[in-house]
Amino acid sequence: MTASRRGDAYFQSLYAKEPDFQRLALHDADFRAILSPSHQLDFTDPAAVKQLTKSLLKIHFNININLPGDRLCPPVLNRHNYILWLKGLLDSSSYNEPGGKLVGLDIGTGASCIYPLLGCAQRPWSFIATDVDAENLKHAEMNVRMNDLQSRVQVLPRKLTDLMVPLDELDLDRIDFVMTNPPFYESEEQMLKSAAAKSRPPHSACTGTPVEMVCPGGEVAFVDRILHESLQLKQRVQWYTCMFGMVSSLEVMVQKLKERGVYNYAVTEFVQGKKTRRWAVAWSFGPMRPSQVVCRGMKATPWRKILPAVVEVEVLAIGNISVVAKKADELSGLVGSLQLLSWEWDREKLSGIGRARENVWSRAWRRKRKRGEEDGPAAAHDTRGKDQWREGHDESIFTSFLCSKMSNSPTPSQAQSRFKAPNNMSTQERISTNTVGLVNLSDFRKRRAEVLEQQEREAREALRSGTTTPLIDRSQSATPSNLSDGGSERPVKKQKKPKKALVSFGDDEEDNDAGPVLKLKAKGITATDSSTTGDDQPEPSTNGDIATKDGKKPSGKILANASVGFVPRAMTKSALRREAAERDTLRKEFLALQEAVKATEIAMPFVFYDGTNIPGGTVRVKKGEFVWVFLDKSRKVGAELGVGGEKNANVRREWARVGVDDLMLVRGTMIIPHHYEFYFFIMNKTVGPGNVRLFDYSAEAPTKIPRASGSPEPPPNPLSTPAGKGGINTNLVDINTLEGADEDPAFTKVVDRRWYERNKHIYPASVWQEFDPEKDYTSEIRRDTGGNTFFFTK
Repeated sequence: MTASRRGDAYFQSLYAKEPDFQRLALHDADFRAILSPSHQLDFTDPAAVKQLTKSLLKIHFNININLPGDRLCPPVLNRHNYILWLKGLLDSSSYNEPGGKLVGLDIGTGASCIYPLLGCAQRPWSFIATDVDAENLKHAEMNVRMNDLQSRVQVLPRKLTDLMVPLDELDLDRIDFVMTNPPFYESEEQMLKSAAAKSRPPHSACTGTPVEMVCPGGEVAFVDRILHESLQLKQRVQWYTCMFGMVSSLEVMVQKLKERGVYNYAVTEFVQGKKTRRWAVAWSFGPMRPSQVVCRGMKATPWRKILPAVVEVEVLAIGNISVVAKKADELSGLVGSLQLLSWEWDREKLSGIGRARENVWSRAWRRKRKRGEEDGPAAAHDTRGKDQWREGHDESIFTSFLCSKMSNSPTPSQAQSRFKAPNNMSTQERISTNTVGLVNLSDFRKRRAEVLEQQEREAREALRSGTTTPLIDRSQSATPSNLSDGGSERPVKKQKKPKKALVSFGDDEEDNDAGPVLKLKAKGITATDSSTTGDDQPEPSTNGDIATKDGKKPSGKILANASVGFVPRAMTKSALRREAAERDTLRKEFLALQEAVKATEIAMPFVFYDGTNIPGGTVRVKKGEFVWVFLDKSRKVGAELGVGGEKNANVRREWARVGVDDLMLVRGTMIIPHHYEFYFFIMNKTVGPGNVRLFDYSAEAPTKIPRASGSPEPPPNPLSTPAGKGGINTNLVDINTLEGADEDPAFTKVVDRRWYERNKHIYPASVWQEFDPEKDYTSEIRRDTGGNTFFFTK
């Protein structure tokens, strides 16, 4: 079967597992010739790596390719992941059926022209492939001709000073997407020091030239040029995309997008096996939103600050499967009754797509809608409904739809629906409903303050009108019976009348200037809801009782009405402003404390580990920095010290050229991923196996305590390199005064990932494990590969 006849499902699952070399050898004699008798591939041999790429393209995609010996050999699996993500991005942000004829631009296509070839093999797409190197252009044109794709792929030569997206030069009004895998390094020196030692699969043998791997400013500067041009082209390109080799570049680009007001963007992480990770970002100036799995393709816990807005929210849970079709029809009719620009409902898939010009689900609309039929019997939530943000720029409109329109959607029961009518909501439910999709803590606090203020306003209006108070938490108390003639028609549950009505709410017929009067039967204390006497009325104490003006409780036993409580406080505007100011002050204090903690420097003594502890040094990092920053500094320490150079000079050169991706941080027995901040572990007081904190540093604001003049220096540690050796610690004069300076260096190991891959079956590497934020390590039972339990003694 040719690649053109294979469906998306085939390509989606193609590399769910690592390629089977033995099976590849059965289908390709050329690959069988370079494979060892034990079916192993020598990834240090450039010829073997090139043949692997050719064989994978030929067998899985029906692509024939020629790769010159002095140009980059692209890893197929990594490039294929980019194409898969691009397909999902385009499919989910369009109303058209997937598989249409689209046009894309590949910037820096390289000698292989790999992206256009993969894209044309899977979809009826057309490409414009650009490059600045004449040799790359020659081989790219050859590969296009070898696959008979001249009518779909145009190879275009460019200069370094030319525009990257030359739509006007090509006489194109618009295209569908731009893609690029920019040069990784800023200079040839950086390339030699950081990339030459990367000899692990899948791109082990590096055959690239500086023109392919070096760009002034690195990949961030390269993509920033595309961003600058996109601000001029806007919607002439639906999606601008790029793939990064460093996660720090992704963070920088997301920040640049936000600074320029671009909030319709997507981020993802490409993971192939346990060895290679790449990151991608896409942005658009159009209103169409991609699916959640595409735009938020990274774990929310460590990457919450760079993820885009939530576009899919579950709003309906149906327990009785027998009523799904009925409820689906009701939902279709419900949404179809709105004044939408368009509404399409698929009865087979039970999904619909609607477009609205503005908010057409306001309170006036809700009043006219009929209530659904009584729900079926309670059952487990086997069927769920979701709303997806498909198009639009304003996130508040989507949130408003979730909070307002879906509050009356037909559900099995009001208890099962996540969104309820506002008058039936408790305080917590209101806050949960109105904070859907919020990412930043500051936004959450602001929205919560608005909800609380709205509740207080509704409470005062209810007291003045004599209707039921909307602030009452009906999940814990019954509905009060002080209804006026124009009040709610909600049925009132009869309550047992207390023997002594000490506190009551009601209308004071004798007072025409005041609203409801709170009467305290103990010693005749009375407080009215009047703005002129708001400061003189009794306030509730912390335990729910009523206190007089001087703070003393009235004599006698005073109990609040169990059905009402004292939730709606009559507060003056000045009191409300004072509360809002206090909340804002507390929020600012918290953010200032957070930034102060993140900016605090700590000392991290460490060792290089290759089966034995090799003295490393002490690195100064901030609590808010990422793990990869520490590894980068430790890499420079290793290069300066020439770790291992006393025995083998080659080892010293390898350390000088090693990259951050080649290193691992091991704390105790826990492998810490690169993308975590130290702040995450410090604030959460994360513990590892043996109930030992992974990063035992203070979470409080820093306090500078100078060392006494007569205090002794800490004793030297044989695993810690003394300051000043090799000139690396000349700027760390006070590092011994930092928190963590006296920590055991052996607890923090910097490990070469290649050494770990070769020796992970040998103790102690066999008991190391990658940190998982969802796992509880306090109750973990440690076992070796044979299933034997580890017993630790103190």
